[in-house]
Amino acid sequence: MNLARLAQLVDGHGEPVNGCDLPPDDAQALAHTRFPNLSTCLVRDWTILDLETTSDEMEALRDRGLEPVMVYALNVVFDSRGRFNAGDWVRSSFQLSFEDNGFFLTKNTLYVLLGKGARQRITVSDLISLQ
Repeated sequence: MNLARLAQLVDGHGEPVNGCDLPPDDAQALAHTRFPNLSTCLVRDWTILDLETTSDEMEALRDRGLEPVMVYALNVVFDSRGRFNAGDWVRSSFQLSFEDNGFFLTKNTLYVLLGKGARQRITVSDLISLQ
């Protein structure tokens, strides 16, 4: 990945997307009420990444109930399982579902996307560069 492409990914370029407008404590309480059995991770400075896939890759993901979509966030606010510290960056696993109020669900975690973010397409090689 070249530096210009990396800058686009981490600087929030892409289609603007609204996330959860609640303060973090209220967002955490709502997440726990709606999804009591899931770990939650509240994040800021996030981008939804639509992974460019082949039809075979797409089919393999969808057979597992997943979409080729991930979240990349530069700022973890809170992680209920303590996997990440405040201020860490995180990249989610593949999307199970996404709700307009900023709730991005994977098989193991509900990511609460706080504030405004972006959405953009990403290649597999770009994705690998984010590790």
